[in-house]
Amino acid sequence: MSAPGTPNIGPAGVRKRRTFGIVAAAAGVATVAALVAWGAPRPWRLVAFVPFWLGGLGWLQARERT
Repeated sequence: MSAPGTPNIGPAGVRKRRTFGIVAAAAGVATVAALVAWGAPRPWRLVAFVPFWLGGLGWLQARERT
């Protein structure tokens, strides 16, 4: 088990998580843009929460190297 604050992934893992975070955030932006363009009711825009949340997780994991 790693000590607290010790990175447990290498450069390839960081790159993978960062890429996932960027792609997921872009998917969130695309989802919101599509829903607005199609005139979807505002509650449907909450669907975009999932890709934004996943993008944030990926980015934070890359930053913290976990």
